[in-house]
Amino acid sequence: MTPQTTTQPAPFALADPADEALFWQQDKMHFPDPLAPMESAMIQDAIGHGFSHGIRAYDAPLEGMQVRTINGYQYQAMVPMTGTPEQMAAQGALAEAAVRGAIGRLDELWSEQILPEVREHLGFWDSFDLEGATRDAFAAHVAETWQRLRRVWELHFEIVLPAYLAVSEFDELYRGLFPEAGALDAYRLLEGLPNLTVEVGQAAWALSRRAGSEVREVLVSHPAADVPAALYATAAGRAFLAEVEQYVDRYGRRADKWTIVAPSWTEDPTPVIERLQDFVRRPDSEAPDVTTQAAAGARERAIAEARERLRDYPAQIAGQFEAMLAAAQSGLVISEDHNFYIDNMSIHHLRAVLLEAGRRLAGDGAIVAADDVFMLTPDELRSALEAPGADLRAAVEQRLAAIAEQRTITPPPVLGAIPTAPPPDDPFTRFAMKFNGVPQAPENEREVRGSAGSAGIVRGTARVISSISESGRIRPGDIIVAETTAPPWTPLFATVAAVVTDTGGVLSHCAVVAREYGIPAVVGTGIATTVIADGQTIEVDGDAGIVRIV
Repeated sequence: MTPQTTTQPAPFALADPADEALFWQQDKMHFPDPLAPMESAMIQDAIGHGFSHGIRAYDAPLEGMQVRTINGYQYQAMVPMTGTPEQMAAQGALAEAAVRGAIGRLDELWSEQILPEVREHLGFWDSFDLEGATRDAFAAHVAETWQRLRRVWELHFEIVLPAYLAVSEFDELYRGLFPEAGALDAYRLLEGLPNLTVEVGQAAWALSRRAGSEVREVLVSHPAADVPAALYATAAGRAFLAEVEQYVDRYGRRADKWTIVAPSWTEDPTPVIERLQDFVRRPDSEAPDVTTQAAAGARERAIAEARERLRDYPAQIAGQFEAMLAAAQSGLVISEDHNFYIDNMSIHHLRAVLLEAGRRLAGDGAIVAADDVFMLTPDELRSALEAPGADLRAAVEQRLAAIAEQRTITPPPVLGAIPTAPPPDDPFTRFAMKFNGVPQAPENEREVRGSAGSAGIVRGTARVISSISESGRIRPGDIIVAETTAPPWTPLFATVAAVVTDTGGVLSHCAVVAREYGIPAVVGTGIATTVIADGQTIEVDGDAGIVRIV
């Protein structure tokens, strides 16, 4: 079937005829804002390359993924494989075998192969003296950083593809065994499992419980920005600050978005202080580990119920259920833990390297401030480090102005050729739809529809936010409404009553964490942040995937 071609405004026109033949989607989940040139290069050179590597590693019936920055915004397109029906069927069989082989050894793949190599790369960055290195040594370090970053993102997709596919295919099996099951029933068997995303919130709660009366008084009576100085004034405060620093050293190599432009908690611990300020006001009964324990209990009951219903099934079916359940549980934990070690830390280290480069270039007079480095391309950075004397200030100013203009534009969600045929029914496509979600048309102007992300129905005040830096406006019982959420937002889930996002599906990070915290979530609405006004009362129906404006 001939795909329909979209007509787009000139700034988003696709110049290459080969690009016009592809279906491009804006990656609003990870990169909703206009990209700096350095970040655009990172996405294409590391993330785009890594995804294509993962596709090839598992013989998927795709050529790979193309990545483009168009008028400042991130777009990506899957490049389909072509061939006869027989060739495509053979490729599908290869992919099925490769994926199932990886799913069957997920824990071993992660703990014995992927994670040790990732830690070796992280150790490379940790051990290098950025400030003390000679110019030549630092330039070589920058070059090796880009090489290692590519490898880390190859490892990323070698593990996340089978991890997410394990969860997605378990959902398919569960629905096949129990046709009357609801959209979220299979995921009840995967909740309450220890993972590093939830651990971040639990550790912050535990830290808040070690705050004595003197420290608590400072936390509740000062703006977050003033808390460190106020704590430093007393012996008890200094001791608590030391614990905060230990927490940040362990968990703080993350920013509030998947971006090298945003500072991490190690640079600005304000998000940590704000969560501590919230937690010290909360009763012990609202501890995150209480919620996790309840989820674990519900998980075991759901597993027992499923096993009871399978008692009369053939042993082969029951065995398949147990094997895929175990793989899905491992996959769900890995889907969160890989964020901690790969996404967050690799971006943190790249940012640190680039900021040191920026400081050196600012000292040369090539740019004005260290963070202007993000407005450069890797080639410009390399040349400026190797041959001091360049003046890149005008280029930086022009690019900053371009980004400011791009922020005023609403980018089209799709470009290129819109497929008219139904999507293929294969594991990769099923996973992609569950991860990205499919926005649903509302039935009236007082509702927003998306994907069911986490069960439950609750009413509360909508807080439309675009960054964790706005979390000071959030009060217990409020409902976050955001374009997307990133792993560093997780401690907020212990405060709010529900979450609504423009992006994502049932396998997205937001949905997974909402289920762990036992709060309703509707994800992948496409329009929630533009339709729902801050301060409105809304009702979130996480089972149906509907948000009602009351």
